[in-house]
Amino acid sequence: MTSTQMRARALRRVLVAVTCAMRLLAAPAAAGAQPVDQPPPQDMQPHLGPEMLVRAFGSVDWSATQKPDTPSSFALGQFDLFVTASLNDRVSVLAEIVLEASGANTQVVTDLERLQLTFRADDALQLSAGRYHTGIGFYNTAFHHGSYFETPIGRPRVFDFEDEGGVLPVHEVGLSARGVVPKTDGALRYLAEVGNGRTWTTPESAEGRDQNDAKSTNLGFSLRPERWGGLEVGASFYRDQVQAAQGGNVRLRIGAAYAVYRTGAAELMGEWVRLSHRTEAGLAATSDGGYAQASRAWGKTRPYYRFDKLAIDPAAPFIGTFGSSRSHILGVRFDPSMWIGLKAQYERTNEAGVRGIDAVRTQLVFVF
Repeated sequence: MTSTQMRARALRRVLVAVTCAMRLLAAPAAAGAQPVDQPPPQDMQPHLGPEMLVRAFGSVDWSATQKPDTPSSFALGQFDLFVTASLNDRVSVLAEIVLEASGANTQVVTDLERLQLTFRADDALQLSAGRYHTGIGFYNTAFHHGSYFETPIGRPRVFDFEDEGGVLPVHEVGLSARGVVPKTDGALRYLAEVGNGRTWTTPESAEGRDQNDAKSTNLGFSLRPERWGGLEVGASFYRDQVQAAQGGNVRLRIGAAYAVYRTGAAELMGEWVRLSHRTEAGLAATSDGGYAQASRAWGKTRPYYRFDKLAIDPAAPFIGTFGSSRSHILGVRFDPSMWIGLKAQYERTNEAGVRGIDAVRTQLVFVF
């Protein structure tokens, strides 16, 4: 490029800048406004980055039980911050941050429950990386930390969170892929995950890291027939090698199967999970857990029932001391307005060595 051409290009740039400046000055004056009140043209505004959508979920609970030395009490539930953002038409980010406060002094503990970067190629392939809810069965990926979306108070015991005595690796850090199986008209879906797996011997300094070279894998399929809207049946299989405190690894296998039917008015859900542990010495133990749940809405009122069972083999590594239980839960939910719900339920539970424990719980849930 010659020097004459370079000067001509520079002159054109100056003229464009002067023209834009004159338009900015003239337009507000003609409208009777101050020039500083007129925003610059869209192509001259600074890039502000992706827009975030933030939702918050909270609850206030009350419970009373026949268990000895357990007085009735009010409590704050989880305060859940759910954040999403689209970086472009294919890439999005999801974050879920939970704050929990004790009822006595409201000392807050903060947990980053989910953080995922997701690339969506098409309906057949969606790739995610980060911390996610493991796709074991149905409940764990259908209901997260926002208790507003759950019908009863509390999760089925087999799906309790790890820090609440849960037996499953509910959370994982790793990679996942999901989508619709081609040529199935959207009826058949798949899920594949690889992660660190659950750790029982993690020191605080290595929180969230794998303690051995073995990575967990989980594979699942679900069927949603178009002719029966709201129906979904599926199964998943999870495998891992978990490091034991005394050294060596314990082989872990988790199989899950479920069938659910959910519409705006009716809800029928059934799920069963089997955990198999085997030590390097050949000791094997099998534990089971599951639930059956039903509800029906009449206007703003929804009565519900859940049968909840957890059968733990005392010889099972890691979870053998958690104890078995069987519960019948009967309750009703009332939603006076959008994003506000009130639940009340009666529970009768049999635990190891103790039968017929009665309890009453209420929960106010809200979203903003």
